[in-house]
Amino acid sequence: MSESESAARRERLRAATSANKLFVLVAVGAVAWPLVFHYSGLAPAERLKGLTYPALSGYLYRQTPGQKPSHGIDFSQIHLSARHLNAGEPVYFKVLRGKWRRRWSSTYHPMVHWLYLPMAVIPFPIALALHNLGGMAIVLLSAALALRRAGSLWAFPSIAAAFGAAMFLSPTGLLHLERGQMDLFAAGSFICVIAMFGPRMVGWALAAALFATLKVSAWIFVGFYWIVAAPLWGLRDWRVWVLPAAIGLANLVFLSEVKEWIPAFMYVAENTSRAGPSFTRVLPNSLAHALPFVSTFLVAAVAWGVLFWRNQWQDPAARRQVLERISFPLAAVLAIQTIGATPVTHDYRLVALLGLLPALAIWCGREERLAAWLRYAVALGYAFVMVVAFRIPPFLHTLYVDVAWLLIWASVVLLVLTLYLPFRRLREAASPVRSLSPST
Repeated sequence: MSESESAARRERLRAATSANKLFVLVAVGAVAWPLVFHYSGLAPAERLKGLTYPALSGYLYRQTPGQKPSHGIDFSQIHLSARHLNAGEPVYFKVLRGKWRRRWSSTYHPMVHWLYLPMAVIPFPIALALHNLGGMAIVLLSAALALRRAGSLWAFPSIAAAFGAAMFLSPTGLLHLERGQMDLFAAGSFICVIAMFGPRMVGWALAAALFATLKVSAWIFVGFYWIVAAPLWGLRDWRVWVLPAAIGLANLVFLSEVKEWIPAFMYVAENTSRAGPSFTRVLPNSLAHALPFVSTFLVAAVAWGVLFWRNQWQDPAARRQVLERISFPLAAVLAIQTIGATPVTHDYRLVALLGLLPALAIWCGREERLAAWLRYAVALGYAFVMVVAFRIPPFLHTLYVDVAWLLIWASVVLLVLTLYLPFRRLREAASPVRSLSPST
């Protein structure tokens, strides 16, 4: 390595360290803020009940459906279906609404029940604890591997602290744990599909396909991101096709069960009312659903238009630099829009946005050609969105309509940034660009 390359590398490391310090300070400070009020007595304790650390017995020892005193929480659907599968009983069948919140016994993909089959023999409270711990482990492990490959593992402890605080010290994080939902696996799929476009693509692609299958709504994000990223990386590289092939194979393997699952899934999709900060509260359904389609088309058109204009569309290095540059803002746009565009967007679904933490940290450090104020503005803006999404005071009781508008405008601003970044001058290199970072 020449002296100039070493100096450039040191400068990039300094920029990454500086950007990450600001990012970590804002993220950790945001989730720690309510604790200052709660434990200092500056705010009445009753206003922050959702922020108290839950007694394990308070949310673990819930009853499964069919047992008094309640229908149970969301994870009970998975646990009960795994028990049915283990006993050789049908998993998908209609039930009376009085016995279950929905008119179908399960609305999850068949792979979920098979993967959770070992938990069928475990008591529900223990299974729920393992489920929550497994989801958190998936996110932290994926983040650590992504950061390590980018040479940014030093940022992991601070990101892990921010993640833990968001999960255990905020109303949204506690709600996700209490219900035992699957959105942490969606966060894992976000990390893996972004990290896929770099070295060892196959492993990341398989992980992204698996985690997305556990939370089918994550398929939408994975699909949109792949549509933009795969052509920029190069469709002649067979490894980019592993992701769609793995998702297709998962459906072929369970084809008979998939046929039984589709009616149950469609029933829920067509018979749900607006809930949470859904975009359908403030926008026509058609427009809310169209947002990620429009965003994907615009980003792809601008990225390729700039490459054609510069006569670089056949240059793999230039294409991959564009992909690297738009990686985080594109992922943030699609994550927000695919989560918010569904009629039911409960607060706990916003936990999936934590999957963007490592991507943002790496992007802030790697994009040294961007003005420092722009990187700081993106980090601060993302932190503010997370503060509102995770119900950090003074946003504890913010109306769902207001949260929906904030998410919509955040995605629009990030979309504008994504459309602007391809116009920035690319790095000059005598040799092909090194493999992309995990943020890409």
